[in-house]
Amino acid sequence: MKFETILLDKKDRVATITFNRPEKFNAASPTVFRELDAALTDIEKDDDIRVVVLTGKGDAFSAGADLDKMMTDNKITDGIEFIEAVAQPFIHFEYLPKPVIAAVNGYAYGFGTGITLACDIVIASDKAKFSIREVNWGLVPIESLLLGPRLASKRDIAYMCLTGATMTAEEVKSLGLVNKVVPHDQLMAETEKLCDLLKNGAPLAQATIKRILNRKCHEDWDYAIGIMPAIFASEDVAEARNAFLEKRKPQFKGR
Repeated sequence: MKFETILLDKKDRVATITFNRPEKFNAASPTVFRELDAALTDIEKDDDIRVVVLTGKGDAFSAGADLDKMMTDNKITDGIEFIEAVAQPFIHFEYLPKPVIAAVNGYAYGFGTGITLACDIVIASDKAKFSIREVNWGLVPIESLLLGPRLASKRDIAYMCLTGATMTAEEVKSLGLVNKVVPHDQLMAETEKLCDLLKNGAPLAQATIKRILNRKCHEDWDYAIGIMPAIFASEDVAEARNAFLEKRKPQFKGR
């Protein structure tokens, strides 16, 4: 299966999904969301695959949303369509009955941090950087708000989402958002060791563990789909769009 924005490689019962837009620091676009979901559908149907790895090509894991592709003249109906497209791969990662490892190789900003929260295990390079930056563009980091408090404290997630601060891999590990930090040149070797352990585990037990842990996933995203379209249609987001195009700092008015 060929994709425009990701690579899908299958080898020895492990499927590796690689964000493949290095010229854009692997920023997410509507096409990325669609292709992620399609790749997960392919993997879910492949009984030979036991473990999934998610990583990025180049210096970034994913440096957030591709604002060129996402900041359009949104109406409420456009917002509904967009948030449903975003939700689908997040739900799929959580409900996929196979363990998913995020191997964070570099910048993980916005979506880049958010998608790791939907993975089961996160291993990060010591060069990785994490940040939840949607607030800088008048947007709400809904995936981080939904998934983050399951893993870290409410105050930690509030700090990250309200400030957009950049944090090291060790800092987010201390919050519970990363399982293990390793030297950059050992990231994939450590990931392979974990894959070897998981692919020889009990698949029915693994699937059941995931289903129990993620049992409220649809409930969370139904809530998000109900509130997010109004945010996309706000004057603040329109101002952020104009500021991005004009290469200036947005001036928000809370409307």
